Amino acid sequence: MGQHLARHGLNVEVERIVSSGNVHETLLSHAADTSADLIVMGGYGHSRLREFILGGVTRGMLASMTVPCFMSH
Repeated sequence: MGQHLARHGLNVEVERIVSSGNVHETLLSHAADTSADLIVMGGYGHSRLREFILGGVTRGMLASMTVPCFMSH
């Protein structure tokens, strides 16, 4: 994705980060640490039972966003 966006003249930096628990908290923490202006991510829903047991990144991001977030399903 980064290469595709770079070919269109966008300045893109792709990084791998390791989650130490809640993925949405890790993403928001990294966004704050790097002064990110926007988070772009895919949104995906699971069954209610699975999300209740395992949690959901999409739901967690929507509940606690501190940076504008663009989601696509």
